[in-house]
Amino acid sequence: MVTTALWVALGAVLLSLLQAGVRTLRVPPACSWCTRVSGHEVTGHTAEQCRGPRLAEQQRADLSAAHQRDLDRRDRQLAEHADRRTAERQRTAAKLRVERIGSVTTRGREIRITGWAFSTYPYGVPVPAGAGQAYAYQGRPEQTSGWTVEELHAMTHGGACDCDVARLAKTLS
Repeated sequence: MVTTALWVALGAVLLSLLQAGVRTLRVPPACSWCTRVSGHEVTGHTAEQCRGPRLAEQQRADLSAAHQRDLDRRDRQLAEHADRRTAERQRTAAKLRVERIGSVTTRGREIRITGWAFSTYPYGVPVPAGAGQAYAYQGRPEQTSGWTVEELHAMTHGGACDCDVARLAKTLS
């Protein structure tokens, strides 16, 4: 009876030693991707279970999308800038010659442009005799004469100022 108990105890000890030996000999799963990236052996999951490659791919996709958005925004801004410059060049080329400087005044919240005379021909085009036209304010002057309110106002004052007309022109623009 003592020998049986002794053999059972000895078997239990041997079994626990054998299990410990198998545990130390068994190689835990190692991730080749994490090992390559970190430079140290990473265990606990396999390369198939690893989230690292998916996260890295997502980061690359996010960076690429952000870069593309930046490029698109820059292209839009460049196109808008080119459109503004083209419109300004066309407006400048279409400016009629000023034959008589009038006045630019305010009445309430309205800017009145009176007494101006423009040639019916833009700059750079020869003008036949008697081709002038009087200007009466109707809407925005740049649509008819090519000159903005600010430009006409600056001509009447000999330069930019901050009188009522200039302040009102800024709020109406």
